[in-house]
Amino acid sequence: MPNLDQETYSVHFARFASKFEKHLLNHGVSCSEADIIIEDSSTIFFDRLNKPKKTFLKLFKKEDPMSLFIESASHAVQKHLPEAQKSFGSYKAIEDCLN
Repeated sequence: MPNLDQETYSVHFARFASKFEKHLLNHGVSCSEADIIIEDSSTIFFDRLNKPKKTFLKLFKKEDPMSLFIESASHAVQKHLPEAQKSFGSYKAIEDCLN
């Protein structure tokens, strides 16, 4: 992926992560746990962007940064707080906090 695209996704990730962290803290998640969840979502987010299989397809279709972040955050929440998937950690709840 060209460096400019990577930087663009990094900016989007940072903006989304800030809103998501506030969302987690507002729902009683500790600061340290929120940091771990965001760190895991970052790994998932950028791993997915850098998958070599999809490099050819990326020339024609860009990943939507928001959708990619929501999916990544949802997976991270499921890993650390599985019970939150039914409430504030659901795809819809995360999407709402970013809008």
